[in-house]
Amino acid sequence: MMTFDIKTLEFNKIRQAIDTYAHTTRGKLLIAELFPMTDRQAIEKNLTETAEAKRFIEEGLEPSFGGIYDIRDAVKRAKIEGILSIKELLDIKGLIEASKRIKRELTRLKERTDETVSIEQYGEELIVLKALSQAIYNVINDAGEIRDSASTELSRIRRAIDINERNIKQALDQVLKKEAKKLTEQIITMRMNRYVVPVKLSEKNNIKGTILDYSSSGETAYVEPEMIRNLTSKNEALFAEEKREIEKILYILTIQVKDDSDSILENASILAHLDHLFAKAMYGHHTESTKPIFGERIHIIKARHPLIPKDEVVANTITFDKDVKTMIITGSNTGGKTVTLKTIGLIAMMAQSGCLIPAIPGSELICFDQIRADIGDEQSIEQSLSTFSSHMKNIVSILNETTPNSLILLDELGSGTDPNEGASLGMSILEFLSQKSVYVMATTHYPELKAYAYTKPSIVNASVEFDKQTLKPTYRLLLRTPGESHALLIAERLGLNKSIIEDAQKRVLTSENEVSALIDNLKNESHKLDQLLTENESTRNRLENELKEAKLIRKKLQNEAATLRDRIALENKHEIDQLKAEAQSILKDLEALKDKNFKAHEIADLKYRIRNLSTPDETGKETPTEDHIFKPKDKVYVIKYNRYGELVEKQKNKQWVVQMGALTSVFKESEIRYAEDQSKRQVSTQNKQKSMPKKAVSSELDLRGMRAHEAEDAVVKYLDDCLVADLPFASIIHGFGTLALRKLVKQLVSEHPAVISHRDGKGNEGGQGVTIVYFK
Repeated sequence: MMTFDIKTLEFNKIRQAIDTYAHTTRGKLLIAELFPMTDRQAIEKNLTETAEAKRFIEEGLEPSFGGIYDIRDAVKRAKIEGILSIKELLDIKGLIEASKRIKRELTRLKERTDETVSIEQYGEELIVLKALSQAIYNVINDAGEIRDSASTELSRIRRAIDINERNIKQALDQVLKKEAKKLTEQIITMRMNRYVVPVKLSEKNNIKGTILDYSSSGETAYVEPEMIRNLTSKNEALFAEEKREIEKILYILTIQVKDDSDSILENASILAHLDHLFAKAMYGHHTESTKPIFGERIHIIKARHPLIPKDEVVANTITFDKDVKTMIITGSNTGGKTVTLKTIGLIAMMAQSGCLIPAIPGSELICFDQIRADIGDEQSIEQSLSTFSSHMKNIVSILNETTPNSLILLDELGSGTDPNEGASLGMSILEFLSQKSVYVMATTHYPELKAYAYTKPSIVNASVEFDKQTLKPTYRLLLRTPGESHALLIAERLGLNKSIIEDAQKRVLTSENEVSALIDNLKNESHKLDQLLTENESTRNRLENELKEAKLIRKKLQNEAATLRDRIALENKHEIDQLKAEAQSILKDLEALKDKNFKAHEIADLKYRIRNLSTPDETGKETPTEDHIFKPKDKVYVIKYNRYGELVEKQKNKQWVVQMGALTSVFKESEIRYAEDQSKRQVSTQNKQKSMPKKAVSSELDLRGMRAHEAEDAVVKYLDDCLVADLPFASIIHGFGTLALRKLVKQLVSEHPAVISHRDGKGNEGGQGVTIVYFK
């Protein structure tokens, strides 16, 4: 039997506090049903989901649960084809829209973290019934009225009603004008759902029609004119038709709801679960609660009673060391002993109900199958438990139902009877529970129980601190330190006769004096431990603050990176648009040159514009000449030919011999730039060239073996291909022979508008058997 003393420990008040954050009826019902679970896997799943929901809230991503109503009864009636009302259909539409909205909202946290977000699965399970939502929208407007366009027949009926209403109004206007002197007022009103005019009592028989009512004064008769009687009857018939047609339309929608009923109910259940989940998370957010760890011991760090305001409650660390199962708390009255009992019991219940706990991260709990409490304060128990017999009745019930995995909380154990007997009974009860290996926390004033704790390794003493100077409790829990009641000290400070105090001190038993001395020694030890705990807590807080700061910095950097990406994308788009416009301009110019002779300066200008079709970051990559002293074997960039080469030797007047592949030429230093990393530039250039494919043209043309007319055609075509391929130079091999081909080549290249110069090859280039051509 699993028993949790919900009312005694005031867990019902936790439910009420969480309920204030829920938005839906079913969500509130789930909160009202919150109860400690005993399945550890289910507990941890619930805690993980609640912690994730809290992250949504902290990131400002909380889903909206507005506009969700309990539609279970409506769907149940739809299943048996009971026609749904307009409001019920709008509620179902609202649930469908909420499902769609929350499905989208549950994906937003995933966009900000690489961690797994388990509650996102609920969004994936939500089914968006778009067709049903649209069907309801097509029939019912937001004001809850059936649209004229809901059906062809309804549209016809309403047009007929409008026409008939106009006819009635016209007829009544005629009556008002014709019989004006017989009327008490020039108005049209309604009686018994029929149009009437107010007629003077003396004239009631002078107007053809039916009297439907009289005024309260009896001076006015409300008459339905005979000329509109048939029109009014027709109106009633049309309204009846309209009502029947609307019922048909609503019936069709009801059948659609019936067809989708399983999906609707599943969505409703998921949304209710999510609402109650986020309500727990919001409560945890406001109480600064955290997710506990379920392990093999009790170690709650800086635990706070959740029902005491944050600015008033004193946080205490509650720890059961290894092999310790019982804690005996002593100390003065109103010092916080009972609050400590309730704190541990309430926190354990909250955790096992899937709620975050008011404690520092890293707190550890055990999964209990029972949490029982005998607390005799009138604050939480309606019936009086102040007598010994009442206490015993409750304790007997607890002892009879105790399981090895229980948490037992006993307030003022053994009180209400003879102190010696009460102390003895208290020790026996603790011994009995110790043999069952259950966790126990008990409060007492008996010194015998304090001493008893030192004889048992499984029992530890604790106390609530009392300030002897102010005579006020501090509400701090001191572990491993028994407390004192301080009755004599309090009585003395309150003015009790000093002789009485002295006499009482003499009467205190020697054993109690020994216990008091032991308490003082242990308090000193406890203070040392408290200092260590304080230092540890300070370090933890510092690390937590640093972690928060690091997270904020990461978030800021992510936002800046996103902004930078957007800006770069915008700038790139602008540059690409400019390049496209320039390319279009060049294409137009080329089209214009198709049907007329090419001019050298026009070709050169187009080539220059094409070479400069680049974004700003593609320029200025070579080191300026002024910053570099050239030397042989330097890699250089030849500006004139947009090519890379290597310096061979220096000539006069700051000129250099540059080797560019198989070609060697001389350039001034002003015409070259030092290339710091040619390999990278070549790769980059190749990539750019790949993005703008050109016709593959060899840098050499071999004419050997051709006849003159064949060679002429080949050279002309080759020079045009070089121009299209944007080659800076090329080699035409014509050989020695009779030198006829050489003369032909020299003539053709000299006349070509794209050639700026040509020369014979050098010794290593083929000599006079080769002509080197340079293009603009």
